[in-house]
Amino acid sequence: MTTRWSNLNILALIFSLCCMALTLRPDVVYADDFGNIVHHIEASYHVHRNYRFLFGFAGLVVRSHIGGVKSLKMAYFENQHLDGTDTDKKLDEIVALAGQSGWQPMVRSVSRRSGEHVYIYAQNAGNDLKLLVVNVEPNEAEVIQVKVDPKRLEEFIDENVHHHGHSGMDGGMTFR
Repeated sequence: MTTRWSNLNILALIFSLCCMALTLRPDVVYADDFGNIVHHIEASYHVHRNYRFLFGFAGLVVRSHIGGVKSLKMAYFENQHLDGTDTDKKLDEIVALAGQSGWQPMVRSVSRRSGEHVYIYAQNAGNDLKLLVVNVEPNEAEVIQVKVDPKRLEEFIDENVHHHGHSGMDGGMTFR
């Protein structure tokens, strides 16, 4: 029985070392672009996400299809130092790699005065629309990925616009 426990201990040690090696690798590639971008911001700027549990919970709550939203991923970096021209060039490259995964660039804005970088990408996911928003400023950053049902979003907007007495929209929004 002693040899059995020692073999299990050795297996547990090897498993633990493999897990630690994977978490310490700087070139880890995540399954999705959201994870890659968040990891790049954390590693390059030496910052950590704020309110991780809260945003994870918000992502679970949104799964009830509020306003046509089917899934939501958010990472928020608040009150942290996010300056650096070399890392900003790397950020451009990392976000540009999202284009190779089927994301279509919609907006790219870089302010030299304020140091703000904004990227908005869209991707067609069957009948749904996925949006990826990356905003990096000198003191904070946000990465948001959302999947919406355009028809349910349109109904939600029309219902809320008419409910609140605003009727300035003739045809509403259409995604085609």
